[in-house]
Amino acid sequence: MALLHYANLEEHRPDVLLQRTFNGLTDFHKYLENTKRYLESSGAVKRLRWEAIDREVLPTAEGKLPKGAWIQLLEVDGSTQESVFKSFLDESNDEIYEADNASWKFVGSPARDCAVCKGRNGKPKVAYQTEEHALEVASSSNNPLKVYECESGYGWHLTKQFNADRIWFNDSNKILILDRDPESEQILVDREPREDFIVLRPNTYTLRCQINAIQSLQSCPTASHRPLLRLFESNDHAKWGKFPNLESSSFAALFEGFLGGINNKVVHVERWYVLTDEGRPGTLEQRNFVEIALNTPDFAFMEGPPGSGKTTAILELIIQLALRGKRILLCASTHVAVDNVLERIIEEDSDVRDAIIALRIGDKTNISEKVKPYQLEGFLSTEKKRLQSELQKLSHLSEAQQQLMVELNRGNNTIQRMALESANLICGTTIGILKHPDIKDKSATNPQFDYMIIDEASKTTFQEFLVPALLAKRWVLVGDKKQLSPYVDDESTAVNIAPCLSESYKREACLDVFNASEQAGAVRRRVSSLISSDSNIVQDFYRKQGEANGVLVATPKAGSESVAYSSVVIGGPQFFVEHEKALPLDITNIRGNLKSVPLSVTYRKSAIESKTRNHSNSDSSWENEIAWRMARQYEQRLNDVESNEKLSTSQKLANQIEALLPFDGKRGRDSVSEQINRVKRVALPSILESLQSGFQRTQRQRSGTALSDGLPENVLVDRSVTLQFQHRMHPDIANFSHQRVYNQEALFTPDQMIEKRTWSYRSDRKRSLWVDVQGGRATIGNKNPKEAEQLIAELVNFDKWAMNNPKENGKPWEVAVLSFYRGQERELRTRLRKWSKNPRAFRHFSKGDKGSPHLDVQVCTVDKFQGHEADLVLLSFMNSHPTSFLESPNRLNVAVTRARYAQVIFGNRNAMKRASGVLAQLAEDTEWSRTVEVTE
Repeated sequence: MALLHYANLEEHRPDVLLQRTFNGLTDFHKYLENTKRYLESSGAVKRLRWEAIDREVLPTAEGKLPKGAWIQLLEVDGSTQESVFKSFLDESNDEIYEADNASWKFVGSPARDCAVCKGRNGKPKVAYQTEEHALEVASSSNNPLKVYECESGYGWHLTKQFNADRIWFNDSNKILILDRDPESEQILVDREPREDFIVLRPNTYTLRCQINAIQSLQSCPTASHRPLLRLFESNDHAKWGKFPNLESSSFAALFEGFLGGINNKVVHVERWYVLTDEGRPGTLEQRNFVEIALNTPDFAFMEGPPGSGKTTAILELIIQLALRGKRILLCASTHVAVDNVLERIIEEDSDVRDAIIALRIGDKTNISEKVKPYQLEGFLSTEKKRLQSELQKLSHLSEAQQQLMVELNRGNNTIQRMALESANLICGTTIGILKHPDIKDKSATNPQFDYMIIDEASKTTFQEFLVPALLAKRWVLVGDKKQLSPYVDDESTAVNIAPCLSESYKREACLDVFNASEQAGAVRRRVSSLISSDSNIVQDFYRKQGEANGVLVATPKAGSESVAYSSVVIGGPQFFVEHEKALPLDITNIRGNLKSVPLSVTYRKSAIESKTRNHSNSDSSWENEIAWRMARQYEQRLNDVESNEKLSTSQKLANQIEALLPFDGKRGRDSVSEQINRVKRVALPSILESLQSGFQRTQRQRSGTALSDGLPENVLVDRSVTLQFQHRMHPDIANFSHQRVYNQEALFTPDQMIEKRTWSYRSDRKRSLWVDVQGGRATIGNKNPKEAEQLIAELVNFDKWAMNNPKENGKPWEVAVLSFYRGQERELRTRLRKWSKNPRAFRHFSKGDKGSPHLDVQVCTVDKFQGHEADLVLLSFMNSHPTSFLESPNRLNVAVTRARYAQVIFGNRNAMKRASGVLAQLAEDTEWSRTVEVTE
């Protein structure tokens, strides 16, 4: 059946096109299926703490007052990942569950003679006669860290751990999510939880939509999808549509098109509605993009650095398309990007404003206040009431009007269909758009839109792009590859990496040997391991893996001489008994049956962990260790290659990944390395990067495709525009990224920006300043109170100035308080609450009159602040040493391009100068000072 669809698209060898498309999408399909399977398992259950907050519950759009309470989502500990909060706040999730004491299990290691010996400070250890008694006491305690069960004169040190397998997901512990506030990380629930923890089963609806889109393109593509299928053909075979000559006259272009077999007349813009000032630097580039998009037979691209006018160009394109009777689907990775465009459309004061009928798809809590009237459900409610009111005013209803009244009284189906088919602009995020009724009901089989415009395409993966892309006939991609890349969920990546090495003992061996190697020592404390296994196959694999990585592995075959000096010891119970006194003293990782391991080893392990307050690296897994390194290495791709004297961070990460690979899996088409690269090609690149630059071929590819090598150069040149000028920042701020990130090829600053960004605050210093804060990082919690103190001192100074120097437009001065880490964001929030005397504020703080404040402050992480800007940016590094996370050029570029007037950076300058690439250059180039003194 699928071949019949392809036969309607391709006259010559449709079977080849079918095979290439199917093969090209296989890796994406496998990745999504693996991730979906994992998310439906108990291992993917997320948990958070919560606290009640005093927040008013507002009526719904229908005027109903929902019953419930707002709660604040809190970290379980300092290691809670960003993805956990994203899952709880995902608009596709409607319910959470309570995690009671039955959701916990108790695990541990042998402890010393608990009934006899003394604990710390001479205090006797508590002992219980049965395991049931110990668990009963532990379950009744709020934080049972240490419980001991007597067994043969020895005790067990039990630790309370979360166990998702013990959760019953039913109505008794279910809590409905009624509303959510992603900015404040708060949710409105139908009742307050009774337990300390709440848990979430991840929703797989997004993944199902992506899987359905892939299957649809594989099995039943339409003629409009032909350009999408070309992405999987080899570049030397794919026939891309000829692009018209935009510089020729309309008549000449039409004649040329006739001779060349092109049926469409060249579209020239006769009147500009937003891009009216052709003398403004960058306007001609923006106009060029609009005309390219209007004339493309398939794709169009616009790249632009921060503040270069991408949103303005999108706005002009939407107006031009609407006036030509086209229907547009506008998508982006974030709600901010979507709403920025829609707000401009709403505010646009022109005679074409009424030509655009817009609808916003998505959860109302994620949408800006200005855009909420256009949100689908709210719009339907308003329009339904309006129509009913107008019909009721009529003394006599025609037959059609009577039928309309009947349909309106039945529900929203009719008014919804009228609205969806009348709107010529549908807006939503790549996730939120999945709530479009036609996507939810799977009733959209043919493209409904003439154009799909995707903003922030540099943050959108191919699989995210594909779902809305199937609804369109042409695709316009806008973004900046040098800002943040797609969000990478290390958990999902790891789930797909694990099958690349199917034998679990090999994964464990690779990890244990790596943790004992020099490569591990470059990242953290090296770990010695003891593995209980009688298998000759397992022992031989450990030994050979050790030889490949320069790690000494002791096995029964190797004899007893090397046991005391080995970093990894593997054998059976008898081997351990014979060599108990020779076993290494620093073993902190034990695998296999604990009963076969000498008690002296387990005691030492517990003592080492207690003394260092740190558990072994074996808490992680082989696939997790590769996943996070793979993501961090990808983030380093824009860093210049270092000299041979010093390895770059990217090279270090590559060496570590290589050391994690099995010695017997490095060659061949189906090698472990090649399978991991297949996962990488799905998980990491954006659709923009793939089509412009490509992202690696598979070993089986003889020739590149548009996804592996990028579009052919002649095809890409015709369809692409790069905006070069920025209109946001003072040149002192823009100069660093202009020089170091864009290599003097973009982010040029017009001369008038100096005058436009004139102010009197600290006129004696540069607009970009580094305050050198030595050390100060706390041992727990990813925070740096010393940096936070200096940052607040700068804010206090600015507040005093802002109080007496109001902004010309009457609006408050805007300050962004940013950090790279959630822990420091939390530290800064605590201090801002005290400074602003608002103990309940979360992201937004203000100073001055409540109705007209002179200062508006936002606290946020850098990653969440892309797409935003502020007059003054205060940026805290938090870490006292460089990390691969901080060294990401894309992340740093976002961090240092948010400010309009000035930015102040707080961090250990000398430490960051020792970093790799752009971070070292930032620390070296930026003017700096020692401390911030609070002015009187």
